[in-house]
Amino acid sequence: MLGRQVQVPDKVESIVGVGPGALRLLVYMDLGNRISGVEDVELRPGRPYTFACDKLPNKPLIGPYMGGDSELIAMNNPDIIFMAFSTVSDADDLQRRTGLPVVALNSGNLRNARDTLYNAFDLIGELTGKQSRADSLKMFIEKQIDELDSITGLGSSQDCPRAYIGAVSYRGAQGISSTEAFYAPFGFVNAINVAETLKEEEPVNPTGTYVDIEQIIQWNPGYLFIDAAGADLVSSEIDKDSPLALTLSALKNGRTYIMMPHNWYATNFENVLANSWYAGKVMYPELFADTNFEKKAREIYRFMLGKDVYDQMKEMYDGWEKLRY
Repeated sequence: MLGRQVQVPDKVESIVGVGPGALRLLVYMDLGNRISGVEDVELRPGRPYTFACDKLPNKPLIGPYMGGDSELIAMNNPDIIFMAFSTVSDADDLQRRTGLPVVALNSGNLRNARDTLYNAFDLIGELTGKQSRADSLKMFIEKQIDELDSITGLGSSQDCPRAYIGAVSYRGAQGISSTEAFYAPFGFVNAINVAETLKEEEPVNPTGTYVDIEQIIQWNPGYLFIDAAGADLVSSEIDKDSPLALTLSALKNGRTYIMMPHNWYATNFENVLANSWYAGKVMYPELFADTNFEKKAREIYRFMLGKDVYDQMKEMYDGWEKLRY
């Protein structure tokens, strides 16, 4: 996906994924049984795809996060190295050092670079004989987004709820000032993201976006959502005597909710979709009256990851709950 030409074997039986999001894409593509080694970051709990493929932490280590170790990868000897968030020179260098084919991936996003994500599915599918899986993934994602829009896209912009997402993870847990100007779950349910004016152009890859507490007070969103990964940091920022607690209508009216983390070594797309359904259920209770959110979240996990990890995620985080403080 960087325009390189790479010779790969006709039959691919073992693979590794290095760099942010590479291994996640392989799990989406139902290739967990072919993964022969993992970066050390995959030993840390918290990502849905590692819950789904519980054997991953027991795989041989191929080095640290952000690209692994060329000697350990060479010893592992996979048929293909899938590398994400790399440059041409990075991919060429790893290929030269290991003597193994390095296929570069770009995972895009679900808003303005969905085609890039779909191209990654197609490329992986072509090389591993999983093209039908790539097709089914694309259809499933499109169906989720279309359903959300069909439910919520009937009202005028004046009727749309105003919301803010805080504590968005970026290179670690963050406080309430960390946000996303183009938060996909808000867009998919036609809600107004009060932070959308912060950036004129939406980036393809996750970037850190931070605002002042005073700006959040000025926006005064009707709904406040907190990323579960930063919930502990937020608790002191919204205690009963804090400026936010004294001024935000979302806190006064009990309209503050916890979302599951979506940024963790690139984007957990299954959590983005599930968070979208939760956002819709919270902000449009009448429109989503017939939607069983838990059932929907389990369906998303089961299809995207091959296993329902709803219970493990709920045990790990306090996501998809009203914030109690």
